[in-house]
Amino acid sequence: AMTTLPSQELFDETVLENEECFDLSPNDALRETIDQFCQQLGLDALSASTPTTTTTSATSPVVSSAVAISSPAEAVLVEAAADEPDIAAVLSHLILSHPNSSDGKRDRLNRNQFQNDLDLLDECVNTDGTVNLNTDNGNDDATAASIDNSDGALKALMEIGNRCRFGDFNNDQSSSDDGDSNGNGNLEPTTNSSSGKTKSNTPLPYLTIFQRSSSIYTLMSFLSILDPTQQPLNFNDTKKLQILTATAQSLSSILMNNPTNDDKKCIQLRSELRDLFVPALGRLVCLVGGIVKTVISSSHSEQHQQQDGAQQEATSAASESSWIALLCNLLQLGTNATRGCESAKVAWVQSTLSTELSTVGVLPNSKNNSGTTKRGGGVAVIVACLQMSNYESNSNSIRVLLNEACQLLASLCRYDDFRDPSSTTSGAMGATGVNTSSAHDHAMEFHRAGAPTLLIKIARGVLLSSSELKEEGCGGVESSVSSDEANERLASSVLTALRVLAVNDEIIQTMVALGVLPVVTKALQLGAGSGCDVANNNAADKRKEDCAQNNKRKQQRFVAASLGLLRNLCGNDEIKTNLCLGSANVPCASSSSSATPSVLPHLLQAMQTFPSTAVIQEHACGTLAAMALRRPANARAILDAGGSRSVLTAMKRHDMNVNVQRQGALAVRNIVSRLLRDLPEEEAGTTTADASGGIANNDRSFIRDAFLELGAEDVLRNIAGRHQGSVDEAYAALRDLGCTVSLVKFNGDDLKKQQQPLMFGGKHNSNFRPVYEESEGLSDGVESAVSQFGA
Repeated sequence: AMTTLPSQELFDETVLENEECFDLSPNDALRETIDQFCQQLGLDALSASTPTTTTTSATSPVVSSAVAISSPAEAVLVEAAADEPDIAAVLSHLILSHPNSSDGKRDRLNRNQFQNDLDLLDECVNTDGTVNLNTDNGNDDATAASIDNSDGALKALMEIGNRCRFGDFNNDQSSSDDGDSNGNGNLEPTTNSSSGKTKSNTPLPYLTIFQRSSSIYTLMSFLSILDPTQQPLNFNDTKKLQILTATAQSLSSILMNNPTNDDKKCIQLRSELRDLFVPALGRLVCLVGGIVKTVISSSHSEQHQQQDGAQQEATSAASESSWIALLCNLLQLGTNATRGCESAKVAWVQSTLSTELSTVGVLPNSKNNSGTTKRGGGVAVIVACLQMSNYESNSNSIRVLLNEACQLLASLCRYDDFRDPSSTTSGAMGATGVNTSSAHDHAMEFHRAGAPTLLIKIARGVLLSSSELKEEGCGGVESSVSSDEANERLASSVLTALRVLAVNDEIIQTMVALGVLPVVTKALQLGAGSGCDVANNNAADKRKEDCAQNNKRKQQRFVAASLGLLRNLCGNDEIKTNLCLGSANVPCASSSSSATPSVLPHLLQAMQTFPSTAVIQEHACGTLAAMALRRPANARAILDAGGSRSVLTAMKRHDMNVNVQRQGALAVRNIVSRLLRDLPEEEAGTTTADASGGIANNDRSFIRDAFLELGAEDVLRNIAGRHQGSVDEAYAALRDLGCTVSLVKFNGDDLKKQQQPLMFGGKHNSNFRPVYEESEGLSDGVESAVSQFGA
């Protein structure tokens, strides 16, 4: 068996040899070569039923894993190879197109260029990990070779990032200075010159080469091109700024999942690369801290002396804007590196800062009482970025910066690493054995650092700006929140950041004291009340219709973020009653200068405005379930407002979404459980909310019939009850509705019915005695045991 993976040269030689020696067509030669390599690697060959063709010439487009397919037989061959996980895993680094075809020649040229770019970057890194580039501006002694080396490295970084994100793209676009519309220098996929359609590219071959060549360490070394401890940083060092920006963008393209082009193998490779990138997060934290310190310090000092009047001031502002843009790219890299990698989240939060960067007042909570540095530097730099909301110059850049800081905070405080802890990940540091979440601990760290105060302040300012836009009347197809893209993204991100921090009662109480209730109420009011109906717009104007679709997607994100925060805040019984009924209608509510109105009408309106958005329906049903839990008054208010119809409508519309089914069944169960059961006498007057929510017995049949007439039983039995993730909640809801229901458990192997599991609230075992009875033989048994073992 072959001990090493085959090279591209060996594959090409074998294809040509099989075609010449055995007089095979190009497709047959490719198939024979793949089968031969699979046999040598100990893998099963392609299925014998896979058809081939004998009409394709050697100069016509043939099979390629990264280019368009020209014939059905070739497409079947490629799909057959891709459907075999073992084959795809070992041959993903090869170009499966004929070496003499036009597409094959182009693919190999692109692959060689990619390898040359990796080699060029490797040559720039010394054995000690330092980068050898001439980045000194204005150095008369700089040789032409060193200048070319620096410019070549910059171009190589951009090419590598684009290849690992998009796969093959049009080389004619590589000379463009604009790149794509997002302004990050990334290029769009190539198009087929004959048909004009975008090709179905995959970055898998480039990701495979990048991972197997350990080039991730080379790009990690390029992060050290700037020393953040040399304060203040030189704003005029444009060459280092460009290379560091290109490095951050390239690493983001490599570590970030691309839903459009990525398959399971690409996702796995990116996950392994994120594990390998964990040791560089400490350096990334120091870079962010150094740039933040320089920018904040320069805004409060007289560094920018007016040497040339207004021109010098404009130059300084432009330089600061470029460094803020670099800071945004570094924060975005941190977000992409920590998503789906728990060890990366821990490494970021526990990173330490050097003494030069641990300045009190600029980077908070980065020193111990003794003055030495401590862990938690990653929290400190993000909080420092949030403090830049007071930085008035470059307001648009600052809003983008705040958005990236909020997204990174949300990534650090969310558990999303669901990989098998027992599986190995190429020896990645900290990846094996990670099976616990640090989200709660990280949320507490940000809470102690004062992040909720800054986030609520930012949210209040963003919502105030959105309210002003709405009052001015952004007519047509633009909504009040999404008329400014940066403003809309910041609004959604800051609400999401507040949501992931609201993990316990202590933090929620702190947020309420800081004024989060008016913020979330205003956010939901703006989001639910300004949804646009695309069907009512002028369909003749395609541009307006596309704009309306885009704005509605942004509006959905904003409403989902608002409902997500509201759902977490409802974990506190008093707060959820204030939100559901309005603080003015709750006698036991704490006194406040301004009463909090009920969010229930806006919540139900959001469900009606965005009925097809599953995440909005999930958060809304989850919020209603939390509001109704242990609060009959809230349950009755939800019922009277039509919440039951909204919940069941969402469950019917999203019948295959288990999250919607689970939260919907919980909402039904929590609404009816206390309204349809007799309250014990000792609980009737426990709280004001419970006392005000008492339901007369003659209303109970009305409540049950109200749900059943809406089809609740059919929805719970035939939709929610058929999902493994929501069957228990559906059972509880049917039980509390008074329906005859039982759980049936099946063996997963032969699907045979097993013994019915016992459920809380169901019929108990007939042998169980719920009352204590004296046992005549109990005393004798105890005395016998004492006499035997007491000594």
